[in-house]
Amino acid sequence: MKDPNAEKKPIVCPGCGVRFQQEDPEAPGFIPATVEIGESTVCRRCFRLVHYRQATKASLSDDHVLRMIKKEMEESDGAILFVDAFQPSPNPLVGNLLREWGKPTLTVINKYDMLSEWFRSGGGSRRLADILRIPKDSFLTMNALDHASVKKVTTWISGRFPRGSRIMLIGPVNSGKTTFIRSACSEARLASRSPMPGTTLGPIVVSSSRLGMTLVDIPGFRSEDPWIPVLCPECLVDLQPGKRPNRLTTSLKAGDLLLFGGLVGVEVLDCFRNDRVGIAAFTPEKLVPHRTRPEREEDLLDRHAGGLLTVPCPGCRRTLKELPWTRTEIRLPKGQDLVLPGCGWLTVWQGEALFSVHAPDFFRPSTRNALIRGDDVHEC
Repeated sequence: MKDPNAEKKPIVCPGCGVRFQQEDPEAPGFIPATVEIGESTVCRRCFRLVHYRQATKASLSDDHVLRMIKKEMEESDGAILFVDAFQPSPNPLVGNLLREWGKPTLTVINKYDMLSEWFRSGGGSRRLADILRIPKDSFLTMNALDHASVKKVTTWISGRFPRGSRIMLIGPVNSGKTTFIRSACSEARLASRSPMPGTTLGPIVVSSSRLGMTLVDIPGFRSEDPWIPVLCPECLVDLQPGKRPNRLTTSLKAGDLLLFGGLVGVEVLDCFRNDRVGIAAFTPEKLVPHRTRPEREEDLLDRHAGGLLTVPCPGCRRTLKELPWTRTEIRLPKGQDLVLPGCGWLTVWQGEALFSVHAPDFFRPSTRNALIRGDDVHEC
């Protein structure tokens, strides 16, 4: 005879997807022993997030997320891969995994409206497709907070999958998975969303009566945002792009330094063909680039952390100073972006220059074809 307890599934928080526990008050999933678990019960971490906006970090490795995805693949009939339009980046590991799986997958680029005004000359979808290395007709653009955008995606789901299907939502942190599932399914009203990346910690399974399907929100990959392990929750929130990112258009000469808060410094070492290089920097709203000279960098960082240089706060500045820093030289011609993970990017719209990126040792800048080209820079 089977043990009836063996059939029971672990009870998890509908806010973050982690299993309830009563041992560690500071760990995710904690609920006091006096609390009776019901359909609307959430863990202390989610309760504080929803009612007091108190965000707390919790560790979760990408390897753990991959294990969740592989386990869910055994039950799901398809997937929606979410991409953050402000930080589009291909993930070869996930791409290969989905191709081997062989089931239908839709790519959704969320927050596209933040950049659409800079695509006046057209071609925004094509440029994103080139960066993500996918066919331009294989994805949808969306704003997970916009009803019409959400309806467009749910209509695709309904047309692609029969009722009763199970679909998993995957992608990097803060790419809009939880916001979408809350917008698409009234049953997901307790799912916790926050501007701080990494709120979801375990699979959140939602049965949608409207769609007649089950959606599974998988926690996001964290490796695409290198600042999550080192910055405080407040600084991580300030690094999110919000409704409209900053754009700084200027020209720089050799010896000029552009500070991206107190996180990254980009110095012009040499300009080729001309004595200046025309650049445009696109950053989150609270990470306003500051132009200075290399000899003033340390003084500005120490005096203005958390003020003029909003991110990082003084506490995170002290943490960063204790880490090893490196300089990476990158030559960038016209029509190329210098991608600064978690901080935005810098594009060259005129000339060519050799840049030096000064950042913590774990930071990995990269290059790509320009997402927003020079003609669009000038028109806005």
